[in-house]
Amino acid sequence: MLSHDDREQLKKIEEWFEAAEPALAASFRRIGDRRRFRIGKVLPVCVDVLAGFLLTLAVITANATLVLAGMLALVIGVGLHLARHLPADQS
Repeated sequence: MLSHDDREQLKKIEEWFEAAEPALAASFRRIGDRRRFRIGKVLPVCVDVLAGFLLTLAVITANATLVLAGMLALVIGVGLHLARHLPADQS
């Protein structure tokens, strides 16, 4: 807990800082704001295409590693599609 004098000093420093560098002070105020990363349409579709390619290649080559990689890409693609449709207030 700060003393009354310390709080007054901090208030003066804050006022000076806002007067001297208003843009920097505003950017510091926005640090705590939650921002939502917008997922476009292209990324989920690209991940879907990659998953399809990997799974097709896995069937052709009978490679278990490609099956796992394709399934992982498929799960990530589904997650991206679902994340695109979340309301803005959820994270």
